[in-house]
Amino acid sequence: MKKVLVPTDFSENAWNAISYAMAFYKNIPVTYILCHIMIPDGLPPVVETLTSYVTGEAVKADEVIKELDAVKKKMRAHSDLKEHQITVTYLESSFVSGIKKIAKQYDIDFIVMGNKGQSNVKDKVIGGHTSTVITKIKYPVMIIPEAAKFHIPVNIAFATDYDFIYKAKVLNTLLEIANVHESNLKVLRVVNTKLSLTPFQQKNRAYLKDFLQNSSASFHRVNQSDLEKGIQSFIDSMNIDMITMVAKNLNFFQKLLFNPRVAKMSYHLQVPFLVLHE
Repeated sequence: MKKVLVPTDFSENAWNAISYAMAFYKNIPVTYILCHIMIPDGLPPVVETLTSYVTGEAVKADEVIKELDAVKKKMRAHSDLKEHQITVTYLESSFVSGIKKIAKQYDIDFIVMGNKGQSNVKDKVIGGHTSTVITKIKYPVMIIPEAAKFHIPVNIAFATDYDFIYKAKVLNTLLEIANVHESNLKVLRVVNTKLSLTPFQQKNRAYLKDFLQNSSASFHRVNQSDLEKGIQSFIDSMNIDMITMVAKNLNFFQKLLFNPRVAKMSYHLQVPFLVLHE
Protein backbone atom coordinates (compact mmCIF):
# COMPACT_ATOMS: atom_id res chain seq x y z
CA MET A 1 0.00 0.00 0.00
CA LYS A 2 1.35 3.41 -0.99
CA LYS A 3 2.05 5.90 1.79
CA VAL A 4 1.39 9.55 0.97
CA LEU A 5 2.38 12.36 3.32
CA VAL A 6 0.04 15.36 3.24
CA PRO A 7 1.07 18.30 5.46
CA THR A 8 -1.74 20.64 6.47
CA ASP A 9 -2.12 24.01 8.15
CA PHE A 10 -5.93 23.63 7.98
CA SER A 11 -6.17 26.21 5.18
CA GLU A 12 -8.16 25.99 1.94
CA ASN A 13 -4.89 25.71 0.05
CA ALA A 14 -3.87 22.66 2.08
CA TRP A 15 -7.34 21.13 1.69
CA ASN A 16 -7.16 21.60 -2.07
CA ALA A 17 -3.91 19.61 -2.14
CA ILE A 18 -5.48 16.89 0.02
CA SER A 19 -8.51 16.74 -2.28
CA TYR A 20 -6.26 16.41 -5.32
CA ALA A 21 -4.31 13.59 -3.70
CA MET A 22 -7.51 11.71 -2.82
CA ALA A 23 -8.83 12.05 -6.36
CA PHE A 24 -5.51 11.10 -7.95
CA TYR A 25 -5.19 7.92 -5.87
CA LYS A 26 -8.90 7.16 -5.73
CA ASN A 27 -8.57 3.67 -7.20
CA ILE A 28 -5.31 2.72 -5.50
CA PRO A 29 -5.08 1.63 -1.84
CA VAL A 30 -3.22 4.38 -0.01
CA THR A 31 -2.31 5.25 3.55
CA TYR A 32 -2.48 9.02 3.98
CA ILE A 33 -0.23 10.47 6.67
CA LEU A 34 -1.99 13.71 7.59
CA CYS A 35 0.43 15.88 9.55
CA HIS A 36 0.70 19.30 11.13
CA ILE A 37 3.96 20.84 12.32
CA MET A 38 4.29 23.59 14.90
CA ILE A 39 7.34 25.69 15.75
CA PRO A 40 8.23 25.23 19.44
CA ASP A 41 8.10 28.37 21.55
CA GLY A 42 11.88 28.46 21.84
CA LEU A 43 12.52 28.24 18.10
CA PRO A 44 12.46 31.69 16.48
CA PRO A 45 10.71 32.01 13.10
CA VAL A 46 13.92 33.34 11.55
CA VAL A 47 15.29 29.80 11.57
CA GLU A 48 13.00 29.09 8.64
CA THR A 49 10.71 31.34 6.65
CA LEU A 50 7.35 31.36 8.38
CA THR A 51 4.82 30.21 5.81
CA SER A 52 1.63 28.28 5.57
CA TYR A 53 2.55 24.89 6.99
CA VAL A 54 3.93 26.12 10.32
CA THR A 55 1.71 28.07 12.67
CA GLY A 56 4.35 29.50 14.97
CA GLU A 57 1.62 29.70 17.61
CA ALA A 58 1.31 28.07 21.01
CA VAL A 59 -1.49 25.60 20.41
CA LYS A 60 -2.36 22.78 22.78
CA ALA A 61 -1.71 19.31 21.47
CA ASP A 62 -5.27 18.16 22.00
CA GLU A 63 -6.58 21.10 19.96
CA VAL A 64 -4.30 20.18 17.07
CA ILE A 65 -5.38 16.55 17.20
CA LYS A 66 -9.03 17.66 17.17
CA GLU A 67 -8.40 19.73 14.05
CA LEU A 68 -6.54 16.87 12.38
CA ASP A 69 -9.37 14.50 13.24
CA ALA A 70 -11.82 17.01 11.73
CA VAL A 71 -9.83 17.02 8.49
CA LYS A 72 -9.73 13.23 8.57
CA LYS A 73 -13.52 13.15 8.95
CA LYS A 74 -13.85 15.62 6.08
CA MET A 75 -11.66 13.39 3.90
CA ARG A 76 -13.92 10.44 4.61
CA ALA A 77 -17.02 12.51 3.85
CA HIS A 78 -15.75 13.90 0.55
CA SER A 79 -14.38 10.74 -0.99
CA ASP A 80 -14.98 7.02 -1.17
CA LEU A 81 -11.93 5.85 0.74
CA LYS A 82 -12.97 2.31 1.62
CA GLU A 83 -9.59 0.90 0.60
CA HIS A 84 -7.62 3.74 2.16
CA GLN A 85 -6.26 4.47 5.60
CA ILE A 86 -5.69 7.85 7.25
CA THR A 87 -3.17 8.40 10.04
CA VAL A 88 -2.91 11.75 11.82
CA THR A 89 0.20 13.07 13.52
CA TYR A 90 1.79 16.33 14.57
CA LEU A 91 5.18 17.51 15.77
CA GLU A 92 6.66 20.54 17.47
CA SER A 93 9.67 21.04 15.28
CA SER A 94 11.25 23.11 12.56
CA PHE A 95 9.45 22.32 9.33
CA VAL A 96 12.24 20.49 7.53
CA SER A 97 13.19 18.41 10.55
CA GLY A 98 9.55 17.54 11.16
CA ILE A 99 8.87 16.43 7.60
CA LYS A 100 12.08 14.39 7.50
CA LYS A 101 11.22 12.66 10.77
CA ILE A 102 7.66 11.82 9.75
CA ALA A 103 8.73 10.69 6.29
CA LYS A 104 11.28 8.32 7.79
CA GLN A 105 8.99 7.11 10.57
CA TYR A 106 6.21 6.12 8.18
CA ASP A 107 8.46 5.12 5.28
CA ILE A 108 6.46 7.27 2.87
CA ASP A 109 6.45 7.07 -0.93
CA PHE A 110 5.22 10.55 -1.88
CA ILE A 111 4.57 14.00 -0.48
CA VAL A 112 1.61 16.02 -1.74
CA MET A 113 1.31 19.67 -0.73
CA GLY A 114 0.01 23.03 -1.88
CA ASN A 115 2.35 25.76 -3.04
CA LYS A 116 0.88 28.95 -1.61
CA GLY A 117 3.09 30.51 1.02
CA GLN A 118 2.61 33.60 3.16
CA SER A 119 5.74 35.33 1.99
CA ASN A 120 5.49 38.96 0.94
CA VAL A 121 8.23 38.57 -1.65
CA LYS A 122 7.01 40.04 -4.91
CA ASP A 123 6.31 37.55 -7.69
CA LYS A 124 7.08 34.60 -5.43
CA VAL A 125 5.74 31.51 -7.19
CA ILE A 126 6.52 28.74 -4.71
CA GLY A 127 5.82 29.09 -0.99
CA GLY A 128 8.73 29.00 1.44
CA HIS A 129 8.13 25.58 2.93
CA THR A 130 7.19 24.02 -0.39
CA SER A 131 10.48 25.18 -1.86
CA THR A 132 12.30 23.84 1.20
CA VAL A 133 10.69 20.43 0.86
CA ILE A 134 11.49 20.01 -2.82
CA THR A 135 15.10 21.13 -2.40
CA LYS A 136 16.05 19.51 0.90
CA ILE A 137 13.85 16.43 1.31
CA LYS A 138 14.62 13.60 -1.07
CA TYR A 139 11.16 12.20 -1.71
CA PRO A 140 8.94 12.65 -4.77
CA VAL A 141 6.85 15.77 -4.21
CA MET A 142 3.61 16.59 -6.00
CA ILE A 143 2.96 20.34 -5.82
CA ILE A 144 -0.67 21.36 -6.22
CA PRO A 145 -1.36 25.00 -7.17
CA GLU A 146 -4.13 26.73 -5.25
CA ALA A 147 -6.33 26.98 -8.35
CA ALA A 148 -5.72 23.42 -9.56
CA LYS A 149 -8.77 21.17 -9.60
CA PHE A 150 -8.40 17.48 -10.25
CA HIS A 151 -9.18 16.02 -13.62
CA ILE A 152 -7.70 12.84 -15.00
CA PRO A 153 -4.18 13.66 -16.22
CA VAL A 154 -4.38 12.55 -19.83
CA ASN A 155 -1.03 14.08 -20.76
CA ILE A 156 2.00 14.34 -18.48
CA ALA A 157 5.07 16.28 -19.62
CA PHE A 158 8.56 15.27 -18.55
CA ALA A 159 10.88 18.25 -19.01
CA THR A 160 14.53 17.47 -19.72
CA ASP A 161 17.53 18.81 -21.58
CA TYR A 162 19.22 15.38 -21.81
CA ASP A 163 22.17 16.65 -19.78
CA PHE A 164 21.84 13.85 -17.22
CA ILE A 165 21.47 10.09 -17.26
CA TYR A 166 18.54 9.43 -14.97
CA LYS A 167 18.63 6.46 -12.64
CA ALA A 168 16.12 3.66 -13.08
CA LYS A 169 14.52 4.57 -9.74
CA VAL A 170 13.54 8.01 -11.03
CA LEU A 171 12.20 6.73 -14.33
CA ASN A 172 10.27 3.93 -12.65
CA THR A 173 8.61 6.48 -10.37
CA LEU A 174 7.75 8.56 -13.42
CA LEU A 175 6.19 5.54 -15.11
CA GLU A 176 4.36 4.62 -11.93
CA ILE A 177 2.70 8.04 -11.80
CA ALA A 178 1.81 7.90 -15.50
CA ASN A 179 0.33 4.42 -15.09
CA VAL A 180 -2.05 5.45 -12.30
CA HIS A 181 -4.41 6.92 -14.91
CA GLU A 182 -2.79 5.46 -18.03
CA SER A 183 -1.56 8.93 -18.92
CA ASN A 184 0.38 9.76 -22.06
CA LEU A 185 3.97 10.63 -21.17
CA LYS A 186 5.47 13.39 -23.30
CA VAL A 187 9.21 13.90 -22.99
CA LEU A 188 9.94 17.55 -23.74
CA ARG A 189 13.06 19.46 -24.69
CA VAL A 190 12.86 23.22 -25.10
CA VAL A 191 15.80 24.46 -27.11
CA ASN A 192 17.20 27.31 -29.15
CA THR A 193 16.75 26.49 -32.84
CA LYS A 194 20.49 26.87 -33.43
CA LEU A 195 21.45 24.22 -30.89
CA SER A 196 21.69 20.54 -31.72
CA LEU A 197 22.20 17.65 -29.31
CA THR A 198 25.74 16.92 -28.22
CA PRO A 199 26.95 13.30 -28.45
CA PHE A 200 26.39 12.97 -24.68
CA GLN A 201 22.83 14.31 -24.98
CA GLN A 202 22.16 11.98 -27.91
CA LYS A 203 23.30 9.06 -25.77
CA ASN A 204 20.99 10.11 -22.93
CA ARG A 205 18.06 10.56 -25.28
CA ALA A 206 18.63 7.09 -26.71
CA TYR A 207 18.76 5.68 -23.17
CA LEU A 208 15.45 7.34 -22.32
CA LYS A 209 13.82 6.04 -25.49
CA ASP A 210 15.01 2.54 -24.71
CA PHE A 211 13.87 2.68 -21.07
CA LEU A 212 10.44 4.04 -22.00
CA GLN A 213 9.91 1.97 -25.15
CA ASN A 214 7.11 -0.14 -23.65
CA SER A 215 5.22 2.88 -22.34
CA SER A 216 3.08 5.52 -24.03
CA ALA A 217 6.02 7.92 -24.10
CA SER A 218 6.54 10.23 -27.06
CA PHE A 219 9.41 12.66 -27.60
CA HIS A 220 8.99 16.34 -28.43
CA ARG A 221 11.08 19.39 -29.14
CA VAL A 222 9.96 23.00 -28.85
CA ASN A 223 12.12 25.54 -30.65
CA GLN A 224 12.17 28.43 -28.22
CA SER A 225 15.13 30.17 -26.61
CA ASP A 226 12.99 31.14 -23.61
CA LEU A 227 12.39 28.04 -21.47
CA GLU A 228 9.36 29.41 -19.64
CA LYS A 229 7.64 30.48 -22.86
CA GLY A 230 8.47 27.15 -24.46
CA ILE A 231 6.91 25.24 -21.56
CA GLN A 232 3.81 27.43 -21.65
CA SER A 233 3.44 26.92 -25.40
CA PHE A 234 3.76 23.15 -25.05
CA ILE A 235 1.23 23.02 -22.21
CA ASP A 236 -1.29 25.00 -24.24
CA SER A 237 -0.82 23.12 -27.51
CA MET A 238 -0.63 19.60 -26.04
CA ASN A 239 -3.16 20.01 -23.22
CA ILE A 240 -0.65 19.08 -20.54
CA ASP A 241 -2.17 18.16 -17.17
CA MET A 242 0.99 17.72 -15.10
CA ILE A 243 4.65 18.67 -15.41
CA THR A 244 7.39 16.43 -14.07
CA MET A 245 11.09 17.10 -13.66
CA VAL A 246 14.09 15.79 -11.77
CA ALA A 247 15.49 18.00 -9.01
CA LYS A 248 19.00 17.06 -10.10
CA ASN A 249 18.44 19.05 -13.29
CA LEU A 250 19.07 22.48 -11.79
CA ASN A 251 18.55 24.31 -15.09
CA PHE A 252 14.90 23.27 -15.40
CA PHE A 253 14.35 23.12 -11.68
CA GLN A 254 15.34 26.70 -10.95
CA LYS A 255 13.88 28.28 -14.08
CA LEU A 256 10.49 26.57 -13.88
CA LEU A 257 9.91 26.90 -10.15
CA PHE A 258 12.02 29.70 -8.70
CA ASN A 259 12.44 32.26 -11.47
CA PRO A 260 10.31 35.37 -10.72
CA ARG A 261 9.47 35.54 -14.44
CA VAL A 262 7.41 32.37 -14.01
CA ALA A 263 4.83 34.45 -12.14
CA LYS A 264 3.97 36.02 -15.51
CA MET A 265 3.14 32.59 -16.96
CA SER A 266 -0.14 30.84 -16.29
CA TYR A 267 1.07 27.25 -16.01
CA HIS A 268 2.18 27.54 -12.38
CA LEU A 269 -1.35 28.58 -11.35
CA GLN A 270 -3.24 25.48 -12.49
CA VAL A 271 -0.86 22.73 -13.54
CA PRO A 272 0.52 20.42 -10.81
CA PHE A 273 4.26 19.78 -10.69
CA LEU A 274 5.90 16.49 -9.79
CA VAL A 275 9.50 16.82 -8.61
CA LEU A 276 11.52 13.59 -8.55
CA HIS A 277 14.72 12.87 -6.63
CA GLU A 278 17.46 10.35 -7.19
